[in-house]
Amino acid sequence: MLVVVLVAAVAGGALFLRNLGVLGSSAPGEKVSFVIPKGYSAQDIGRLLESKGVIASALGWRLTTTLEGGAENIQAGRYEIRRGLVPRDALGRLLARGPDVGFTTVTFKEGWWLEDFGGALEDATDISGERFVRLARGGHISSSLLPPGEQSLEGLLFPSTYQVTKGTTARTLVRRLVTEAEERVSGLDLTEVKAKGVSPYQTVIVASMIEAEAKAPGDRAKIAAVIYNRLARGMPLGIDATVAYAVGDRSGGLTESELAVDSPYNTRKVTGLPPTPIGAPGMASLEAAAAPAGGGWLYYVVGDCAGHHSFSETYDEFLSDKADYQALAC
Repeated sequence: MLVVVLVAAVAGGALFLRNLGVLGSSAPGEKVSFVIPKGYSAQDIGRLLESKGVIASALGWRLTTTLEGGAENIQAGRYEIRRGLVPRDALGRLLARGPDVGFTTVTFKEGWWLEDFGGALEDATDISGERFVRLARGGHISSSLLPPGEQSLEGLLFPSTYQVTKGTTARTLVRRLVTEAEERVSGLDLTEVKAKGVSPYQTVIVASMIEAEAKAPGDRAKIAAVIYNRLARGMPLGIDATVAYAVGDRSGGLTESELAVDSPYNTRKVTGLPPTPIGAPGMASLEAAAAPAGGGWLYYVVGDCAGHHSFSETYDEFLSDKADYQALAC
C-alpha cells in the first residue's frame, strides 16, 4: 500500500508539474509580439507570458525561474516569440537574444515648456527636438482640448517618464503625449470649475500657473482658489510666471521693463487668463485646478525659507506677510 501511495504521489506530482510546463517539452506555435516594460518583476513577466499564450502557467514560470535563476537579467523591450513553450525554453529565449526593440527612457518634467521637451528628447534619442517642437506648435497635430483657432500644444503634452523605442518618430511621440494629457484631463471631476464657467482647456491654463508658482504640495489648491477668486472679481492675476513665459526667460529676477512688457501673458496688466498654458502641468496641479480650496484669499506670497506660501484676504495682510518673509535670513 505504501509503495502504491508513493507511486501515485510521484505520478500526480509529475502530472501537476507537466501541466504547469515545468516538465515536458515545448510545442512551438505561432509567433506573438509583446512588450516587457521597464521595471517588470519576474512574476510580472510570467503573468504577461501566460496572457500571451507563450507559456501555460505563470506558476510554472515562477517555479522554473526560482530554481534556475536568471529572470532578473531579462531586458525591457519588444519581443517576438512563439507560443506553446515550456517556461525553461521561454526563459532561455528571453535571455539569449534580448529584446527585438529596446527602449530609451526620456523624462519630461512638470512645468516644462515645449522647447524643454524638445531639448530633452534630442539629448536622449535620435529624434529631432526642433521637429518635435515644430509639430507641437504649428497646428500639425491637434488635441480635443484645444479651442477653435488655437494651434499650440503648450501645456497639452503630459509630463512624465516615457519609454521611447527605436524608430519612433517625432509625430508619433507628440500624439502619444497629447493622448496621455487628454486622458488625464478627462479623468478629472470638472463639475466645480464648469460651474464657474471654466472650460477644460482653461482648467489646464490654471493648472500651468499653479505648477509654475507652487513649491509646496499643500499650496496648490490654495493658489487655485486665489486665481479663481481674482477672476471672479475682475482683478489682474498678477502672476509673474506668466510674464517670464512672455519674455521667454525663467532665470528669475524679472526687470522692471520685463514686468511692464506689452503681452497678453502679462497678468500684471491684463485681466483674465493668459491665452494658453504657460507650461506642462503635472497631475497634482491639474487636480488642484479642478478642485480649488475653499477660502476667500486674494493674495499670496512666499512665507518661509522652504517655499511655503502665506495666503491672505486683504492687501494689508499681504503686505504684512511680505514684510515677515523679507525679515527672514533665507
